Amino acid sequence: MSRAKLYLSTRVPFTGISSTYDKSHFVFFGVPYDKTSTYKAGSRFAPGAIRDVSANMELYSVRSEVDLEKVAVHDWGDVDVVEDLVETLARVKTVCSELLEAKKIPVMAGGEHSITKAAADALPKDTGLLSFDAHLDLRDEFLGEKLSHATFMRRVSELLGPDHIMEIGIRAFSKPELDFTRKSGVTMITPQDLRKTGIPKTVQRIRGFLSQFSHSYVTVDIDVLDPAFAPGVGNPEPDGLSTDELLTLVDASMSRNTVGLDLVEVSPQLDSGQTAAVGVKVIFEAIAALSRRSNKT
Repeated sequence: MSRAKLYLSTRVPFTGISSTYDKSHFVFFGVPYDKTSTYKAGSRFAPGAIRDVSANMELYSVRSEVDLEKVAVHDWGDVDVVEDLVETLARVKTVCSELLEAKKIPVMAGGEHSITKAAADALPKDTGLLSFDAHLDLRDEFLGEKLSHATFMRRVSELLGPDHIMEIGIRAFSKPELDFTRKSGVTMITPQDLRKTGIPKTVQRIRGFLSQFSHSYVTVDIDVLDPAFAPGVGNPEPDGLSTDELLTLVDASMSRNTVGLDLVEVSPQLDSGQTAAVGVKVIFEAIAALSRRSNKT
């Protein structure tokens, strides 16, 4: 019997076509949690919105030339979250651990970005973590808390090692966070760095970074995009990536050693659906790229 604490959504399943668990290499699940959000809450509604949008988008990937209708993806439902962050993260870790032990690829939809800490807790130690985000999230504490959406990456750095982390799209941080990044070994790529060096060289940097590790994990905070492309986020930050830049870099990040991914911080009540739509597109293209490279179609 599964150790994971999930409940089945009453909505349509992710993609609208949920394959059986046993036949699926990819397992989608939601974490409807946003208790530590400090500006505009609402990402707890994202898993449901992402399911709704995914069931109404076409499933053929032009980028990867993969028909996602032929890729087995199981929707495992949503984690049964509670008010307490530590207990919620423990439940998420259990879900991720069970999927990794079963040689499945977890595809997690937040919820706030703190949930990535739980995924990191379940990862093999020799894992490179690639984060697309507007924010470093490397504060040692925030509002008196050591664990929140603003500090989780600091905790991840303590777990995996700062040199196991690359953050892309970064443009919002405190001076102490910047100081920590410079002295610790965390790799940071800003939108200005991306535009100066170009997409091809950035792709080379990503692949070079990930090639150092036996495993890789990719997390996408949708606020990495400029608010013009993704206005439905709790902490919008101008001067971000375009949709094409993000999708191209996410595609490049998917490799045979990728063991999981997540998409977080969509707040569907803050726009008319476009942020959830681009979030779904990120997940679709990630699964398509992994399917193409691992021959799991």
